[in-house]
Amino acid sequence: MTAAAAGGRGFSRSSSRPKVVAMEPIQTVYIVEPEEQGWIIEHLMRDIAGELGRRGIPTRIGKGAGYAGEDVVFNSRFLTALSDERARVNSLFITHVDDCSKERELRTSFRRFNSFVCLSPQDADFVIAMKGDRGGVVGIELPPRELRVRPIRLAMFSARYDDGRKNEQWIVDYFRHKTTEQRGAFVFCFLGWGWESFCATLAGMEMNYEVYRYSRYAPGEYQLYQEALITADALIYLGFDGGAMSVYDAINAGVDILASNVSFHRGLGESVALFNDRDEFYRELDRLQARHAGRAAALQHRSIVAYTDRLVTHWNSLVTNDPARENEPAKIAPEHLERQTLEAFRGRYRRLSIGRIRSALIRWLQSRLIRY
Repeated sequence: MTAAAAGGRGFSRSSSRPKVVAMEPIQTVYIVEPEEQGWIIEHLMRDIAGELGRRGIPTRIGKGAGYAGEDVVFNSRFLTALSDERARVNSLFITHVDDCSKERELRTSFRRFNSFVCLSPQDADFVIAMKGDRGGVVGIELPPRELRVRPIRLAMFSARYDDGRKNEQWIVDYFRHKTTEQRGAFVFCFLGWGWESFCATLAGMEMNYEVYRYSRYAPGEYQLYQEALITADALIYLGFDGGAMSVYDAINAGVDILASNVSFHRGLGESVALFNDRDEFYRELDRLQARHAGRAAALQHRSIVAYTDRLVTHWNSLVTNDPARENEPAKIAPEHLERQTLEAFRGRYRRLSIGRIRSALIRWLQSRLIRY
């Protein structure tokens, strides 16, 4: 039964699996959405559609009744989904299989679909173990919708003095030979008097900074500084001039601390990282910078561009008649490992509450009405 034969209801229950008859890569995609929308998946599908369009693969989004013979039918919901014999790829986006009724429904889809797109390789292992073979199953990590990583906010809560006792020059020396990207990973927040002239140097280096300066006659002056401190990721105190009360303020604010190894800075626990000289402070900055770069790299690796690359590669692998795929072994792991995978996932299943049973029955009735 095709989408049109389903009376415009948006679903088809063809009994035969689509046959691969062409060698050309996929040219068009139709993304099927449910009647009710609003979940993050709808945003993701539009990101995918936009990226496919930029690659010259026309992509439409709509209900099942709107299918018009595109190469790929990509169902954003794997329960009660559309399959059509005209499609070269009938694909399911498999989200959360979190109770036994959803597992049963997923099992019934194995004979009608030839593509199963999971949220991760781990989730793919579960589907492969359930299915008994790896055919058409892929695990692609869910992409983020935003690639930017917020810069690390480092606060200095102290007045600045012309004699350089706070060692602020260390900041200039550290970043002098860093790249624009490395400088952009930090925002320095100076809380107190006298920082304006120093920040002119940072401005010349295209560095990020903020200055908070309140009049000593302002009501609640100290509390205003404390409120600004809360926005920081860490307090730094570079001076070796006897210790700073701002270290206590940072502990009050739940903010990490990088401070000189002097006086009452010691013995304050793991939230205070102490350094003995400039080189040790620089190693702490290196650590923060590496963690920030790692976050950015992780998001970039899972960008919508990278995700769509893998998705298109997966779909094309199903329509190229690769003989190697036809001869791959049915079992992907020893039976006891498959059993362990199934047991691990099933151990996290939710109990079938009245609400879950009701939802399962509604989906079953929809599928029966559409089929007959």
